[in-house]
Amino acid sequence: MASQKTLPLWLLALGTGSAVMGITLITPALPVISRDLQIDPNRVQYLLTAYLAMLAGGQLFYGPLSDVFGRRIFFRMGALFITLGGLFALMVTDITLLTLCRVLQGLGAGACISMGRTMVNDYFAKEDAAKAMATVQTIQAIVPMLALIFGGTIVFLFGWQGVMGLIFIAGFILLLGSFVFLPETNPSTGQSLQLATVINGYQQVLTNPVFVSFMIVSSLQVGAFFTMNAFIPYAYEAIGVNSLAFGFYFAMTPVGYVAGNLFNRLYMVKKGVAIATFTGCILAVTSLTALVFVQLSGATEPLAFALPCAAFGFGNGLTVANATIGGISAARANAGTASGLIGAVTMVVGGVGGAVVIALGAADNVQIGFVGILAMACISLACIIHILRKERKAKKVA
Repeated sequence: MASQKTLPLWLLALGTGSAVMGITLITPALPVISRDLQIDPNRVQYLLTAYLAMLAGGQLFYGPLSDVFGRRIFFRMGALFITLGGLFALMVTDITLLTLCRVLQGLGAGACISMGRTMVNDYFAKEDAAKAMATVQTIQAIVPMLALIFGGTIVFLFGWQGVMGLIFIAGFILLLGSFVFLPETNPSTGQSLQLATVINGYQQVLTNPVFVSFMIVSSLQVGAFFTMNAFIPYAYEAIGVNSLAFGFYFAMTPVGYVAGNLFNRLYMVKKGVAIATFTGCILAVTSLTALVFVQLSGATEPLAFALPCAAFGFGNGLTVANATIGGISAARANAGTASGLIGAVTMVVGGVGGAVVIALGAADNVQIGFVGILAMACISLACIIHILRKERKAKKVA
């Protein structure tokens, strides 16, 4: 631990939650922006695309830099970018300038989310870090859920500018909090940054089998959730569930995720990071297998879909925090690089997974989507079994 100052988990959770909030909060505003700025809806989608590209790419940039120059400066930089991106967006009436504001917001969110994960790993021992990460993930899940619930209300009352105003406020809270409460967990080494150093850092983490296995588990589990978001509305629509009822039933999935994180914090971390991850993967495979059979059976009861989805969310709550900490801690001196890589790969897998299953016809045949995410869960399970075997061999040698 680099500082005796207490690490404010609420601030790191808000920082990591801001990344997803930047997606969910703006979604109900997109049609309004299209109408107000008289822009084609396809072009308005660039506001999401640009944000996601910077969110993923930025993490690859900040991670190696933080290994050399420290974490706090990049968290502050990210908070500043979010603040300025929200403030400038309040002033523009041009889609190009608004897109540039979203680029700035995405770069800021990328810094906050990658530094949040890495600082938890720096500050705590491995099992304690998994416990702390579960707390961060719980709050992180609640922030975008609230954004999704109230985003439409904000747009209705204040227009799309209300969304940008809320992003500005969130960024300002992060910025102020980083100066008042946030300690440095990885003081600058005083080294100069060289391209060879960055390349060597990525080479070390990518040739570390434990890191790679944990990264695959984390990215595929989160990716499966985002992939599910792309096609699950069609499954409910096929059994006659309207959009209002769908929101209720599908909300059981993130609620399960929050419950899984709480259970992980209170109990599973005591079993060890790998065991907790394994348990979550088993639950994910079991629940997704159940969904496949529910779909094959022709069931029309919404709870027949909602309950396995909630179990999948619970499993994710056990898996994601532990796999993330397991991967970052395995990277040791390259923790920032590892955190950025995990975040970027997760974003790519989530985005590509949803696009692929829809392209394969999941909108018309949701069985394709269920089988796709089940395959992702099975690969995750195979990876964590590989890690457990390596740990057992290491114990026997010792």
